[in-house]
Amino acid sequence: MMDFKPFRIKFSMVGTNPLNDKKLFTELLDVIESYPEFAPQFWSLEERGKLPYNRDNILDKIKTVEFGSYADIYLKRNKAAKYFGSIDVGPKQYIEFEFDPKLNSKHYPALFEFADRLVQVFKPDIASVHVFRPYPDEPWESERDEHIEMMGKAAYLAPVDYFKVGPKGLAMRTYLGPHYVKQFGQELLLSTSKTKTELQSWGGIRLDLSEAPWELTEQAQIEHFQTAMAHLRPAKVFAEMEVDVEYCDIECTKAKNCTIGGLNYV
Repeated sequence: MMDFKPFRIKFSMVGTNPLNDKKLFTELLDVIESYPEFAPQFWSLEERGKLPYNRDNILDKIKTVEFGSYADIYLKRNKAAKYFGSIDVGPKQYIEFEFDPKLNSKHYPALFEFADRLVQVFKPDIASVHVFRPYPDEPWESERDEHIEMMGKAAYLAPVDYFKVGPKGLAMRTYLGPHYVKQFGQELLLSTSKTKTELQSWGGIRLDLSEAPWELTEQAQIEHFQTAMAHLRPAKVFAEMEVDVEYCDIECTKAKNCTIGGLNYV
């Protein structure tokens, strides 16, 4: 059972497979449309736009995006399960779906499955699926607050940070594509303690903090996260985190063995 009210529910993925490929984009839309509870109602080329969803119009647009040029496809759903989706066709290939934090937890298993199927199509360098706990009030009152902040920081995958410091750590569910499997080493990843790991048919590895990570209690999530990160940090691929307790801040710097993925267009 969920022991908190989520602050954010999000899954994101970054990769090098060009999203101006009509076949690939068609497969993505096939997955999205195959879940009635997640089928989009609207789309637009602008963040605030709102056109009735039409896959043919979307596909007509993406095939005109030239290599290296800029374009975003926005997808929206205003009824349960409500979300805002963004597919950056270029110059950096990034897919994100952020759900209403009031989403009924009965949808979580389907949401994680939904993300999994999109990952199988896109085959990203990295992807994360996470139900964010509320960030702690300031000043922090205990180590618990520090841990919650660190888990949220690690799980948040956004281009503005990612292309500066690389991956920061594990989410409830994390996918590492071949680009990062090589850097960590397959054996190290598959032997990560307190996780359920699975080698993917496309060469990536999925790491879940438990069989059903959205069901972990706060203390169990902290324990699983800390144990798994202690196992993986020596590889020096995840960004270094420097905690400033006085100012309630965590600074991330790129790890020395990390070569950031998802840079196909730049």
